[in-house]
Amino acid sequence: MVSRRFASITSMGVLAVAASGALGGCGRDVPRSVADVYTVRGVVEKLPQTEGPDRDLYLHHAPIPSFRDERGMVVGMMSMTMPFPVATGVSLAGIAPGDAIEFTFTVNWKRPTGYQIIRIHKLPAGTVVDFTPH
Repeated sequence: MVSRRFASITSMGVLAVAASGALGGCGRDVPRSVADVYTVRGVVEKLPQTEGPDRDLYLHHAPIPSFRDERGMVVGMMSMTMPFPVATGVSLAGIAPGDAIEFTFTVNWKRPTGYQIIRIHKLPAGTVVDFTPH
């Protein structure tokens, strides 16, 4: 099972603020204070339970070549099915298992929840999602 903090994932944007880029040359590590943002296509595998412990949306997502790890290193993420928490206020109305979707999620390694979907929309019927490695 995939953990909420991606601890078992070895492969997975907003660039760091301009100030951190400027500080990068001063010889010390610059803490990452900005969440990374990714927009990805995928297919809905399972909707969240309205009651019970499993409140995540399960998606088979396309590869994410620009995915950054906790250190800010680009490590990429392969295509996989995984659970995604959905941010408060994001509607899943009209979305069903089997639907092709495009979604945006944030990753903030300093937060307990780690990552969550902040936007999702259904793609036109017949849209094919490319799951091949890039």
